[in-house]
Amino acid sequence: MSGESVVTPPKARKLHDADVVYLYDGSFEGFLCCVFESFVQHEIPFAVWTPQRETATLYPVRDIETDSTKARRVFSSLGKKLGRETEYLVSRDFLSGQEEKELLLIRFLHLAFALGPGTVKRMGHPDVAPLYEMKKSLDWEVDKFQGFVRFEEHDGMLGAVIHPKNYILPLLRGHFCARFPEEDFMIYDAVHQAVLLYQGHEAKLLELAAPLTLPPPSAREQELQALWKQFYDTLEIKARHSEKGRMSHCPKRFWQDMVEMR
Repeated sequence: MSGESVVTPPKARKLHDADVVYLYDGSFEGFLCCVFESFVQHEIPFAVWTPQRETATLYPVRDIETDSTKARRVFSSLGKKLGRETEYLVSRDFLSGQEEKELLLIRFLHLAFALGPGTVKRMGHPDVAPLYEMKKSLDWEVDKFQGFVRFEEHDGMLGAVIHPKNYILPLLRGHFCARFPEEDFMIYDAVHQAVLLYQGHEAKLLELAAPLTLPPPSAREQELQALWKQFYDTLEIKARHSEKGRMSHCPKRFWQDMVEMR
């Protein structure tokens, strides 16, 4: 089966909304297999769920098996048929924390394969605009976390905990590996149960089966934190204190992971 067959079923049928829920493993390969199934059946599913998001439903649930061959063919067709910009946007938006991201991406891909590579430029189209909203949210979080991540020393390794709305660890990897090339460090995403581990000049992304509890910081680290808090408090001009202004520069949801804000 060629990449062409991914987007052109043998018997052309009218695209329709189907009363069915796709259930996949949550991986990008698994999602691409959902795309394959949607095009073969020429349907838009009612929902696309992972086991973590699965809930009771009256609609039939169809298990979508992750097949590397199908996934590669779908991904190859994104670049060949729709262009690198579309390939990049779909790959990046899959990291979004948007609850219905899979369904939004599938709707967009049906439109894009019907209209061609220029579809990605139609930012005002109702099936295209949500992709740019997801990208905007991702880019904003990446930018903020590059500045707001706070490391602590734990048993000779730097460690940080973050609570992002989107799965941004893959997008933070390049920045922090370049920033601390000679340090061993880890960034724990407590929302998505994942870790970016950089050790021995090698970076790994690990998915965890259970929440991770970091050991308490070293005595030296606690002393440095106390000095940093004192510096932060001393630097402020009390007469010009503005809680609203502080939140505009550093949204409150980041505070729980910042030493100076605890």
